[in-house]
Amino acid sequence: MTPRGFARRLASRLVSLVVIVLLGGFAAAALVRYSPGFASLPEDLDPSISPETLRALHAQNEDSNPLPVFYARYLAGTFHGGFGVSTSLNQPVAELLRRRAPVTVRLVAEGTAGGLLLGSLLAWAAVWTRCAYLQTVAVSLTGLFLVVPPAVLALVFFFNEAPLAIAVALAVFPRLFGTLRALLGDLYQSPALLAARARGLSSATIATRYVLGAASGQLIAITGVALVLAFGSAIPIEVICGIPGIGALALQAAIGRDMPLLCALALIITFFVTAIHTFGDLIE
Repeated sequence: MTPRGFARRLASRLVSLVVIVLLGGFAAAALVRYSPGFASLPEDLDPSISPETLRALHAQNEDSNPLPVFYARYLAGTFHGGFGVSTSLNQPVAELLRRRAPVTVRLVAEGTAGGLLLGSLLAWAAVWTRCAYLQTVAVSLTGLFLVVPPAVLALVFFFNEAPLAIAVALAVFPRLFGTLRALLGDLYQSPALLAARARGLSSATIATRYVLGAASGQLIAITGVALVLAFGSAIPIEVICGIPGIGALALQAAIGRDMPLLCALALIITFFVTAIHTFGDLIE
């Protein structure tokens, strides 16, 4: 691809990234805004307030906070360096994210690394060893963990006081195994690798030059997919096990119908997922 073609492709992907992120934030705000009970007010529980006053308060609340106006004001505040103040926790959203994000980042990073390592080892055992027994074991383990929900894995590790990153890794690797197995199968039968074996090159040279080097682009894309899968698995694990990360924060925001916090989380999560897919698409 020429530099001009790559620049056009990059610009197109960046525009798509911005549009998707903005639409994701608006969709989250719409789901909260039009959810049952969102329009309720604390005054609804006060028996001393007349029905006419309540109707006037509801009308004023709806007129002062229409969804497009709220979202436009929220984006304007976000572009100036702030995500607003959480209505349920009464704290700056940026401060909440600063405290919670490192917990989720660490869990996702460790789970991604473990999932990639385990998936790669099983894929190698299924393809490279040419052993029918190891292939059966690899496929059976993958099928077993593929049907176990991440929440169940989390509870098992939580009650046994084991690292929850292993639960994330066990939830990720079955979804990578098929792709890694197909990739290694193609490399195993490639003419370049067969020629390298015929020349008697060492296993280390074959692994670095004819496996990792040849499949570097695909492996980067697979890593991006693994990050997304690990993030999706980490959210319910954090909620069930009470880990103070982004997942638990999202649950609190949903329960409290916290528009500023939910919009911030939607923007960040949409950006994270879309950016990874965009990067993977660019390197292919």
